[in-house]
Amino acid sequence: MSRLEKLISIASPSLCEAMPDSISVKLPGFAQLLKLRNGFTAFESALVVFPAKDAGGVLGLECWNALSGWRQKYLEALPAEFTCFAHDLFGGQFAASAWEIVKFDPETGEVDHYASSLEEWADRLLLNYSEDTGWPLAHEWQSLNRPLDPCERLLPKQPFILGGDYIVQNLVPVEAEEAMNKWANIFNAIRSVPDGVPVTLSGWL
Repeated sequence: MSRLEKLISIASPSLCEAMPDSISVKLPGFAQLLKLRNGFTAFESALVVFPAKDAGGVLGLECWNALSGWRQKYLEALPAEFTCFAHDLFGGQFAASAWEIVKFDPETGEVDHYASSLEEWADRLLLNYSEDTGWPLAHEWQSLNRPLDPCERLLPKQPFILGGDYIVQNLVPVEAEEAMNKWANIFNAIRSVPDGVPVTLSGWL
């Protein structure tokens, strides 16, 4: 069993049955992944892989990556050749080009190489799922509250970059696209502010 097959074996059923005529993700093997499991959640919904088309409140790949949506606020940070195909508990995006997978932090705008293939991506997730998906907090938050909907992410009442703690008491559920727009507001508010200069945010959550 490959590492990607292992990941799929512990994931939810497909989020969507409908397949598009073409797939925007050019990374080798991604079209086959969608045929095996067309969008799914894993690690108690800490990880969500987007379906090919909108389903059950979860946006499909095309809508999620529309440059007229939340991504227009990150055009300088995340190049258009990358397609976001999954995200972690806080909305950190896994994005693929034709040659690599990166992890995009919407709070800071940082983009880091994550894997060179889907198999490597799955292997790294299986080895580091607690840190890379936010699973421990997903588990704890849901134990204390309710199941997290796949179309929701957890955002901090006090942003992490402004000193917020990674604890369940600091987390609230927000619809995923709205969450990305809120992250973008923080990113654009602080990216040009010199270190040490106070930052004031209004209407964060």
